[in-house]
Amino acid sequence: MNIVQVGPYPLFADCIKGGVESSVFGLAQELANSHIVDVFDLPRIGGKDIVERKGSLTIHRYANTGKYNQDAVDRGKEMLRDIVALHPDIVHIHGTGLISSVLYKAIKSYGIPVLLTVHGLLHVEKKNALLKHPSLKHLYQLIVQSRTEFDVLNEADHIIVDTEYVANQIKHLHAKKKITHLPWMYVVPQGIQSHFLTLQPINTKQQYILSVGSISRRKGHLLLIKAFEKVHRAIPDVHLVIAGTLTENEYFSQMQREIEKLHLSQFVQIHSNIAQEDLLTHYQKASLFTLHSQEESQGIALVEAMAVGLPVVSTTVGGIPFVVKDGETGLLSMYGDVDAFADNLIKLLKNDDLRKRMSQDARNAAQSYSWQNIAEAIETIYGRILTNTPKGARVTD
Repeated sequence: MNIVQVGPYPLFADCIKGGVESSVFGLAQELANSHIVDVFDLPRIGGKDIVERKGSLTIHRYANTGKYNQDAVDRGKEMLRDIVALHPDIVHIHGTGLISSVLYKAIKSYGIPVLLTVHGLLHVEKKNALLKHPSLKHLYQLIVQSRTEFDVLNEADHIIVDTEYVANQIKHLHAKKKITHLPWMYVVPQGIQSHFLTLQPINTKQQYILSVGSISRRKGHLLLIKAFEKVHRAIPDVHLVIAGTLTENEYFSQMQREIEKLHLSQFVQIHSNIAQEDLLTHYQKASLFTLHSQEESQGIALVEAMAVGLPVVSTTVGGIPFVVKDGETGLLSMYGDVDAFADNLIKLLKNDDLRKRMSQDARNAAQSYSWQNIAEAIETIYGRILTNTPKGARVTD
């Protein structure tokens, strides 16, 4: 089968930034074991036009010649030309942003079978950001990105979502007539790289709490730091490590000021844009994993942590309860309830038997998220689409 994947693909395998990059990378690598796979990376500011061939896997990269991400759409015509020229059996597009929407509609018009993966709804993310932190910027993002997202959802015939939570959100949008068309939906979680399933813990004298997620307001790191202050008072020698891609500089500054204000500089480390090898070491040293997120569709970092055997302390928002089973693989509390969140961290740090039981349950639960399992499920979906979708004329000029 000739498969085209469209979405952000990491520049370096040892430095994957974000859940979507991780998904596109993991799925492409696995599918390439038995299919011909071409990945079309989204145009990058400061990037180069280049084609990288690695056996049956080929990565096509494009430079964004403008100053903003929206300028990437200008390269869409060339990307479309190159995709159609490959005569793919199916095109799999990741994301509901502007360039994904434009390419989806264009590829569909050629009669080529096309599938869309929704990695969380931008409408929900931007709406939550506006409600919790009102600003003209957040209002603008909500209006513009929601319109684009609704447009592609109305065009889509088949979509993959990573949790039932996202499926329910799309059904809600349809009920509210935000979208007029309800596509076929398949719930397939995002997978994790195989090395997470074999990582062994590194014993240390000190207890470490690890949090992995982009340095942004949505991940709730500032509230985590406030909760950690209470944890530190109860367990003085505990340390907190926060690792993730820096996406909001002002929020990062707020986190640093809060750490200094609470006199936690010796006990809290923040690593932005960390290399994969260093990140894996932090997973191995940690006693448990935490994320005080205000919105998640699935949360790949949660599954990575579970695979390493880390119990999870997180919030009850979005798709997290579909991934982390409260009382079994972790402990959940309401977003913004700093005291309850801190109490859950303390409970797990002080109870070795509970932590060990949840560690084993977490490892067991994470096994089903291997990319081999995920790719097999997605291949089945490809087969259904190809069986029921008549192929139109292939135009290459």
